[in-house]
Amino acid sequence: MSPEVEMSAGKAMAQAGHGAQLAWWELSDEEREAWREAGFPLAVRTADPARWRELTQSGLPVVRDAGFTEIAPGSCTVVAEHPALRG
Repeated sequence: MSPEVEMSAGKAMAQAGHGAQLAWWELSDEEREAWREAGFPLAVRTADPARWRELTQSGLPVVRDAGFTEIAPGSCTVVAEHPALRG
């Protein structure tokens, strides 16, 4: 989660869900099956500012808000980090 964008709990949950979906789309069928069999473990954390800058420039999937509710359009809210996406 972004340390730069304030969100309500509901908005943060929705953004985390979007991040998980982006990760899912990037995984191979085998990686998806392994995640499924493991019970879809997931952790949500707010990154420290220096780490956030690294993550948003890492090539990992980034959630950018559309701006229809409480966040400015284009704001980066979540980076989906999964071991298989680190290649």
